[in-house]
Amino acid sequence: MLTQILGTVIIAITLVDVYLTVLYPRTGRSVISLGLSRNVWAVFRWVSRWPIKGSRRVLSYCGPSLLVVIVIVWVCAFTLGFALIIWPALGVGIQASQGETPTDFQTALYYSGYTLTTLGVGDLVPKNSFWRLITVLEAAVGFSIITASLTYLLSVYSALTQRNTFALSLHHKAARRADAAVMLTNLKGQGNFDPALQELSNMSRDLLSLLESHHAYPILHYFRFHESRYSLARMAFVCLDLTTLVQTALHPQVYEPLIKSSAVIGLESSSMDLLVQLADSFLGDRRPESIASPQEWRRRYFAAISLFEHHHIKTVKDVEAGADHYVATREKWDSLVLAFAQYMEYSWDKIISADDNDAD
Repeated sequence: MLTQILGTVIIAITLVDVYLTVLYPRTGRSVISLGLSRNVWAVFRWVSRWPIKGSRRVLSYCGPSLLVVIVIVWVCAFTLGFALIIWPALGVGIQASQGETPTDFQTALYYSGYTLTTLGVGDLVPKNSFWRLITVLEAAVGFSIITASLTYLLSVYSALTQRNTFALSLHHKAARRADAAVMLTNLKGQGNFDPALQELSNMSRDLLSLLESHHAYPILHYFRFHESRYSLARMAFVCLDLTTLVQTALHPQVYEPLIKSSAVIGLESSSMDLLVQLADSFLGDRRPESIASPQEWRRRYFAAISLFEHHHIKTVKDVEAGADHYVATREKWDSLVLAFAQYMEYSWDKIISADDNDAD
C-alpha cells in the first residue's frame, strides 16, 4: 500500500511538471525541470573549466542535452511511479500469460516500461477491469508524453531561431561589432534619424518577444553558443549602450524628436525589463561589481563622440557633462549585463569587443 501511495505521488509530481513545462510554461513555475536545468548547467560550467583544450566548447551542448535529460526524467519518473503501483498486483491482478508470474520489482518496471512506451509485449496481462484500466491509463500517459515532448522540442527550437535571428540582426546593424556608436551612425545614414525610429521600435518589439520566449521556455537560457554575438548579455549591452548614447551624446535640441521618442524610451525600458525580470528568475542575488572603471566608460564615450562628429552628427556642447551623464546612466545597467555574461561563462571582453572574431 505504501509503495502504491509513493508511486501515485511520483506520477502526480511528474504530471504537474509536464503541465507547467509544456502547457503552462512560465519561468519559476516548474516542479522538476527548472531546478534540473540549473543543476545540469552547473555541471557543464564545472566541466568547461577543466584544463583541457576545447573544454569551453562543452557549454554549447548544454541546451540540447537538457532537452534529452528532461524527457528521460519524465519517462523514468512515470515508469517508476506506475511500477510502484503495479508491483503489489503481480501474480494477482496482473499475471503471466504462461507459467508462473514473477513478483520482483524488476518485473514491475518491465511491465510499466513496455506499457508506457505502448509496446504491448503481452507476456504479462491484467486479469481484471481495474488493472486493465490502469494499463490503458499508463499507455495514454506514455502517448501523451511522447506528443508533449515533440511539441515542446519544436516550440523551443522555433523560439531559439527567433532569438538567434535577432542577435544576428543586431550584430550586422552594428557593422559586425558590439559597438552601439557604429550602429547609431548606420541608423542615421545620409539623412536624419527619422528612418531610425521604426528600426528602434522593431528592436524594442523583438526584445519583448525575446523576454516572453525566455519566460515561456526557460531552457532557452541554457542554449549557449561559442560566439558571444548570440548571448543575452551582448544583445542587452548593445541596446542599452545605444539608448544611453542617444540620451547623453546627441545634441539635445537638434535631435530632440529622436531623444524623446517613444522608440528610444521603449527600447530602453524593454532592455531593462529583459535584464531585471530574467535576472530575478535565473541569477538570484548574483550582482557582481562592474569590472570596468568609469574612466574606461568615459573613453568609450569620447570615442563615440569622435565617430559622431566624423559622420557630421551634432553632439552635446559640454562633452564632459555628457560623459558624466553617460557614466551615471550606465551604472544603472552595467552590473546586470556583467552578471549575465559571467553566469553564461562569457568573457566580458568578448561581450563589449568591437572585434568580429567573438568566439570563445
